[in-house]
Formats: sequence, structure tokens, C-alpha cells
Amino acid sequence: MNAMKGLIAQLPPPPSGRLGWPWTEETNLEHYRSAPSGGWPKISIVCPSFQQGRFIEEAIRSVLLQNYPALEFIVMDGGSDDETVPILQKYAVWLTHWESQPDHGQAHALNKGFAKATGEIFGWINSDDYYLPGAFATVGRAARVGHDVLWSGNYDDLIGEPPELRRVHNLPALAFQVAVGGRTLPSHATFWHRTIHQQFDETLQFTLDAELFKRFGRCGIRPRHLAQSLAVFRRHPDAKTSTLAAVAKSETHAWFATCPWYYPWLYRLSRLIDRLRRLLHDDK
Repeated sequence: MNAMKGLIAQLPPPPSGRLGWPWTEETNLEHYRSAPSGGWPKISIVCPSFQQGRFIEEAIRSVLLQNYPALEFIVMDGGSDDETVPILQKYAVWLTHWESQPDHGQAHALNKGFAKATGEIFGWINSDDYYLPGAFATVGRAARVGHDVLWSGNYDDLIGEPPELRRVHNLPALAFQVAVGGRTLPSHATFWHRTIHQQFDETLQFTLDAELFKRFGRCGIRPRHLAQSLAVFRRHPDAKTSTLAAVAKSETHAWFATCPWYYPWLYRLSRLIDRLRRLLHDDK
């Protein structure tokens, strides 16, 4: 890194009219002046992508401009024929690995990407979402405190026209809540230690992240809650949340059909606990 500035001094200039994070702003290097005991853990980020050329540059810059000192960044594109490849070529020198080849879906792309990852901490960002300043510094420091192996933070929704950021505050989750689907962790704001990593289920199109985190929960792994907002989730007409709602419902029902008989009861208990916790929080 430059002694005065971080990576922003080296990256290609942003497109005309693009200002603020992550175009003309970067994570302050002061975040890294004092390293945690044991040093900064290596963070591996995998970004699966397909036909998201209008968004992917923002995602790429939000990773690189964390200025994180121990970063591995892997982009797995499914053979896009939009502006994605020229953008990847523009940033290629700063990417650990990138490719643009047909795949069998998002889960397949993630499995290929994480197979190449060598970091201590894993995370993934969809190419239409992006991280917020200081996210990796927060995660890297948290990973050196205690023996947690899963971290999940708050995030912002980007919604409406013109787009508006709305903060989403998550409650700390219990392991059983994640295991039974009563709490879905935000994939764009969740990180885990490589020692617990498992492959994504490639038969799933929508719930692949929730299903992986449920497996973590069944192992008794409780996510450590990070109060900071770590990422932005972009809601738009072409996003999976808009186009695959029926698929999500079908995959969720299919998952419950294979679960022990008491899981639906634990799911209801989980939702009740969260309603009570929010009521108590609102009363303060």
C-alpha cells in the first residue's frame, strides 16, 4: 500500500459521475495501524457472477478498497456476455483469480471459487451487492478475539427509485435458530472460519446460503453478532429475491419435509423468541 493513500491511488479511475464509496473513497488505513494479536487473518472473498456487468465494478471496488492487508479475492463469472469481462480484465492485476466460463449455477460457482481459497476466513459477495468501508477490518479484528468461527453483522438495504439506503439491524442469533431456519443470516454480511467450511448444495438455486448456515447451526455453531453494518444488499427487479420467490418457497418446503418432526416447532419458537426480544428492545 502507498504510505499516504491506499489502493485508490492505483486503481482505474471510476466512471464519470460516480462519487463516494467505493468510487472516490476508500477505507482509512488507520484501521490497520494497530494489528490484532497474531496479525491480520487472511480473508478470502469469492464473488459469483452472471450478467451483472452494470453492478460488478462497484462490488469489486468495495472489496479492493477495504485496503485489507491480507486479502484473497476470487471472481467466478458464469460466462457473461455483457460488460462483465472487460471490467474483470480492467481489474485483473488486483484479483487473485478470475474466470468467465459457463457453470451449473451459483452454488457450483461458489464451490469452484472456495476450492481455490487459501485464507483463514471465508466470505462471499454477490456481484450486485457490495461491502461497506471498514467491513474487513471489523471482521479481521473479531476473528482474533475469542474462539468464534462464524461472524454475522448488520447490513443496509438499497431499495427504491431513486435508491435509498435503509439500515437493517439484526439480533444476535442462537445456533438452534439458524439450524431450524428461524433466522436466516445475511450472506453478504456473514464470514466463517475455513475449518468449518462445507460445500454448497448445487441442487439449490435460492436457499443455498441458508442451507449451508443451517448445517453450521446443527453443529452447534452460534454466529457472533457484529453490530457494525458490513455490506449493502441491492434490491432490484432482476435480483433473485424478485425473480425466484417461488423457487425459494419450494426449496424451503422441501427442506422442512426432510427435517426431524420437531423442527417446525423449533422454528415457531425461534420466531416467537425474536418477536419478544424486539418488543423488549422497542420498550427501552
